[in-house]
Amino acid sequence: MTWRYGAFELDPTIPAEGVDARAYLVAKYDAATVAEIYVRLAAVAAAEGLPLRDLAAKGVRPNTFAAHRLLTAALEDGVAVQQSVADGLFRAYWVDGADIGDHDVLAGIARAAGMKEERAREALVGEAFATAARDEERAALEAGIHAVPTFVIDGRFALSGAQPPAALARAVRSARASAGA
Repeated sequence: MTWRYGAFELDPTIPAEGVDARAYLVAKYDAATVAEIYVRLAAVAAAEGLPLRDLAAKGVRPNTFAAHRLLTAALEDGVAVQQSVADGLFRAYWVDGADIGDHDVLAGIARAAGMKEERAREALVGEAFATAARDEERAALEAGIHAVPTFVIDGRFALSGAQPPAALARAVRSARASAGA
């Protein structure tokens, strides 16, 4: 069984330059709810021993389409390279507060993951990976996916939302059992 990331933007209407993260969330919810979200995320990160930037600090809510193009390109270099790019994206956004819609930030993440920087920059501006990412997004929507994370197992089973490891393991075992593995 392999693991890979598929393209899916939570909000494709965010402009290419991104928006103020706090203002975006306050407009979507309200200030009190946003504060609760920040507290819950910080508590989960702390419980798991994960570093997390101060979410109340000024930051950018990026347009993530370029990041999805990069992840799509990285998969051609192998699942391990794509995972390394994904890890770099998560660290850049959640720990460093970097704008993962910025092509220079993305090229640096790709280079650190073992991709050739020139190839990464081509993926960020060329049409091939844009088309592939849009096709994956369309397929996800047609399959009824509307949230991240969504874990699709064997193309037949899906779990949405942050799941505990035990729930993911059960889903994988069920998928394997139903496939006769």
